[in-house]
Amino acid sequence: MKPDFHLSSPCDEAELKHYFDLRWQLLRAPWDQPRGSERDEFEDAAFHLQVQDRSGSLIGIGRLHRIDDTRGQIRYMAVVEAWRGRGVGTALLEALEQQARDWSLDEIRLHARQAAVDFYAHHGYSAVAPSHTLFGSIPHFLMRKPLP
Repeated sequence: MKPDFHLSSPCDEAELKHYFDLRWQLLRAPWDQPRGSERDEFEDAAFHLQVQDRSGSLIGIGRLHRIDDTRGQIRYMAVVEAWRGRGVGTALLEALEQQARDWSLDEIRLHARQAAVDFYAHHGYSAVAPSHTLFGSIPHFLMRKPLP
């Protein structure tokens, strides 16, 4: 059966605007963070992915950037609540991991929100240590996965 969604990289300014808008809506707005807080200094060199449903609505986002020559980091991964549990996050994660392999990276790291630790563990990531607490209320855990 054909999936109800497809993955792509934002290809123009309009798509990038929608991509960053969704990132802010899902990962920053619920904690009253200002626009702009959804971006960092790695945006230009990063690999960005978006997921759209059949109607073209944006339903998921994620990003991979290099830490160094052998390691990458996944950040800003999120799926619209109505689409969670339907394979969107898994497809997004697998595509980001494939990009890391294409870059010949040996390992992916990420800082998972406590609520997402089980999702990443299910996909082969190991919790290394507690990380930071975002906005004073969202505990994160450093997780890693060696790539074959």
